[in-house]
Amino acid sequence: MNHASSEGVTLSTEQQTVFDWLNNELRLPVYAEAYKGALDLLDKKPPGYITFVSHAGRDLMNGLARLGTERKQVPYTNLVEELQKDWEDEWGTVGVNNIDNAENGHLIPYEVCKKIQDLIAEHRTGHLRASEADSLFFTNFLDYADKEEIPHNLLMEWRDTRKWFVAHTHLREDEFEMEASSEVERHFRTLDGLLHVAASSELEQIRSIHEILEETNE
Repeated sequence: MNHASSEGVTLSTEQQTVFDWLNNELRLPVYAEAYKGALDLLDKKPPGYITFVSHAGRDLMNGLARLGTERKQVPYTNLVEELQKDWEDEWGTVGVNNIDNAENGHLIPYEVCKKIQDLIAEHRTGHLRASEADSLFFTNFLDYADKEEIPHNLLMEWRDTRKWFVAHTHLREDEFEMEASSEVERHFRTLDGLLHVAASSELEQIRSIHEILEETNE
């Protein structure tokens, strides 16, 4: 059974479930339209569709991974401006020739060292958040309490798909490889399947996860 969308591509029952989930439950109509638009492009294959589908796929994956989780950007500008207020040029390379013992350098006040420490700590935290982004979709929508519980196959499928989309998102001077047409369809099917798992009821989720795991083990 197929559900016809108001315009463009005809969505399958599973795709309509994903569209309704994005549009109605998550209240992300822009995501829903991007999802439908990508399916329409895959159906019609107009010039440049690989780039556009990859862009939509990447943004869907990144956006949903962050959804429900505080996205805290490292405030580099504020941190550096605060550090600059107390920084003396003689502590850096500007005054290095005036240092009696270059190996020992200068003693920097504790307050300044604390600001440098805060800057480094914020950077490390931001890097950690970025490295864990791939697991956020599963912990947010598939009830995996810890990233260690996520089936390795599912996580690798997610990572490989997002990596491929990122690599094909931007315009380039040379043409995409010959297999890009089939690859973009394969990767979007992977994303589509994972989105359907997230949009399904708990029992359907369990069944769908097992089906995906069986496919990736073949």
